[in-house]
Amino acid sequence: MDMRSVVSQTQGFAAFTGVTKPNPRDKFFLVMGMTGSGKSTFVGRCTGEDVTIGHGLYSCTTSIDVFDFQCNGHKVYLIDTPGFNDTNRSDIDTLSVLATYLGASYANGVRIHGILMLHPISDNRMSGSTMRNLDMMRAMCGFTSYSNLAIATTMWSEKSPLCDQRESQLISDERFFGGFISRGAATFRHNEKGRLGSLEEITSARRIVTHLILQSQKYPPEVLQLQREIVNQRKVIGETKAGIVLAGDLHKARQAYERELKKLREAIKTEIAQKNMEHAVEMQELKADLEDQMRKAEQDKRALKKSMRDLHKDEERAWEKRLKVLEEKFLEELEAKEEELHSMEESLAEVRKDAAQRAKESQKVEFELERYEKEVDNVRGEVSDARNTYQKLKGQRGNLFNGAANGIASGLSAGIISGALAGGLLCTVM
Repeated sequence: MDMRSVVSQTQGFAAFTGVTKPNPRDKFFLVMGMTGSGKSTFVGRCTGEDVTIGHGLYSCTTSIDVFDFQCNGHKVYLIDTPGFNDTNRSDIDTLSVLATYLGASYANGVRIHGILMLHPISDNRMSGSTMRNLDMMRAMCGFTSYSNLAIATTMWSEKSPLCDQRESQLISDERFFGGFISRGAATFRHNEKGRLGSLEEITSARRIVTHLILQSQKYPPEVLQLQREIVNQRKVIGETKAGIVLAGDLHKARQAYERELKKLREAIKTEIAQKNMEHAVEMQELKADLEDQMRKAEQDKRALKKSMRDLHKDEERAWEKRLKVLEEKFLEELEAKEEELHSMEESLAEVRKDAAQRAKESQKVEFELERYEKEVDNVRGEVSDARNTYQKLKGQRGNLFNGAANGIASGLSAGIISGALAGGLLCTVM
């Protein structure tokens, strides 16, 4: 766990949500796309960090992560957002997270200067979840112009003629990217060769970010439809345009679950009457799965009724739990490192004592002593850095809790905002 990364991201969250005032030249770009589209990889290419969020079978990005770097004389903040169609959360939960952070950011005067939308060219068809993702983009933004939107296709490492055909269809069809492009959006191929930090990858990523910087200088940032609805109009999640899209999907899903449950109940009765108990047990398991899906659907239905204040309270509670785990984990590692240092220092004292007795016998002993002293100094430096970094984190936490953040509905304090903004740190660094 790298606590310096935690401190850096905490500061990034503070700038993004307006708890600390960013420089007027700073640029804030949303990085969006479905789970597995390569968002975290793209961020890593820009920042030079190995951002391993969301790799593997399950996405690890449970919240929003903020990374910054310098580009063309600007400090650029890339806001890595959770994708829809996530394996661990519903789309309504994902929308709630976006509304939480984007609402706080907008209410405190921070504007989004551009959006990067990633799409894997390796997908051989536009699935229902992909189409819903595009619908969500339109509903969340609500822009008349998409001049500050860059669409980048990823996963070109296995390039084939089929990929070219897919790209042509994506950019020409109004149902896909054509509608965005006709309103000013630009398209790019983000070249991925599978090696972190290769020159081609960095050049590709930086070229796209540079385009967004130039566009942001030509066209002022627009307020997202979701931000206006959740802050200015005080709508609950289900009343926003994006929420309405998901509410429709939820209603269809609940109806499908109810139909399947009705069929299963009748089928189970029939199997029991015919004394086919083995088959009845299998159906009972299917029924239990469907009932679990129904319960989750009911939870999503309740989530649609949450306001901005409700969202911030939820994130505050979650943040408190994560911070406690984070501090416990770090202190545990710091204690282990201090024990290692203590043991090494004791060993070094013994080696020095022994070396003093044999110094005249061999230069090899002196060389080994010098090498071991360097190892101890390195560990001592690591412990010192860890202690200092932890103190910085505690100081940053105090600033976040004590600072006044204006603009949030009903006078929400910075304590609530800071509780929301730190939500995604654990997953990133542990």
